[in-house]
Amino acid sequence: MSNPYAERARDLRDLIETEASKPENAATMSPVSVAALRDAGLFWLLVPKALGGSDVSTMTFIEMVEELASTDAPTAWSLMANSVATMVAATYSSDAHVERMFGGDRLPIMSSTYAPTGKATFADGHYHASGTHNWGTGIGHADWVSGANVVFDNGAPLMQNDGKPRVVGAFLRKDQIRLAGNWDVIGLQATGSVDYVVPEQDIPEDWTFNQYWTEPQRASKSASLGTLVVVCAGHTAVMLGIARRALSEAAKQASKKKRLYSADCIANTPVFQNDFLKHEALFQAARALTSNVFSEADRLAEAGQGLSDLQIQRVRQVTTWTHQVCKDVVNYAFGSVSSALRNPSPLGKCLTDVAVAAHHIIAGPMSLIDAAPPIIAGWAEDRWPT
Repeated sequence: MSNPYAERARDLRDLIETEASKPENAATMSPVSVAALRDAGLFWLLVPKALGGSDVSTMTFIEMVEELASTDAPTAWSLMANSVATMVAATYSSDAHVERMFGGDRLPIMSSTYAPTGKATFADGHYHASGTHNWGTGIGHADWVSGANVVFDNGAPLMQNDGKPRVVGAFLRKDQIRLAGNWDVIGLQATGSVDYVVPEQDIPEDWTFNQYWTEPQRASKSASLGTLVVVCAGHTAVMLGIARRALSEAAKQASKKKRLYSADCIANTPVFQNDFLKHEALFQAARALTSNVFSEADRLAEAGQGLSDLQIQRVRQVTTWTHQVCKDVVNYAFGSVSSALRNPSPLGKCLTDVAVAAHHIIAGPMSLIDAAPPIIAGWAEDRWPT
């Protein structure tokens, strides 16, 4: 493995699996795992080097997250979400606020939500804001938390020249918000993605940023690609890691278990071999297309070029397709061996985790519908639309 960050994630496999299996860590990431990931520097791969981060390529990030997800999906999901939120804070916040957040004796970890469920009004250099925000992934170990707020003026949303309402985010210290404590889900349980409340308060203007991420304040590879592309990369990586673990578990269990009245193991039966090879090929195809699309995005970012609309839609296409492929692969793997029904069941955990992960809006069917026009147009013109 040539990716040093993926190697660090792999080196933590035994520790993370042990911590994740403890009942006291069922709802959020283990403090021991948080400390180990912090020591390995894995929360700040997308942060500019000037602020203490690693500023890695998207593929480097994907490979690390996939490796971590093959160990424990909730741990990878939390770290992925924290990483993106910390990148947003480092890239889009003002110099003064970055100094507040990153100027301490250790690097901060952020949590953020993106749906504009808060409200704010502006006067005298401050936003007066409040709101309830959903899905605060990794908030339990975060230092700063941001939610999106629609800006109102005279009782109505303040509209911008592009026809969209003005929406601002603001990273607040965790003692400025209140956790709802309402986390009870069937999969990805230890992500601790609780809702939280921002009580009414005044927020200085230089604490806020444009929630549409159109105004990067400092350069980085992630800033060149844009937040949407980085979010797609992280979610795709988690799905690949879950599917990879499921195939591995199915192969291991099928290599040990025998069918009734058979002298040979399940892995040597033609039915298992046929089905396994078809689903393994789907996994490899999704992984290869992911690498192809995001490597091209990295090449453009390295060259200082932005992504075209077609390339952004390719990112959305591969993200949504890979989610579906990985969900199908895990469903197959779970059904391929009856031992998956007995707890503790790594395959059962893969099944519930992938089912929840596949529900995320980043991979909803609208993403393919939005991506369709430029891709179909390319094929209609008899050219290979890359």
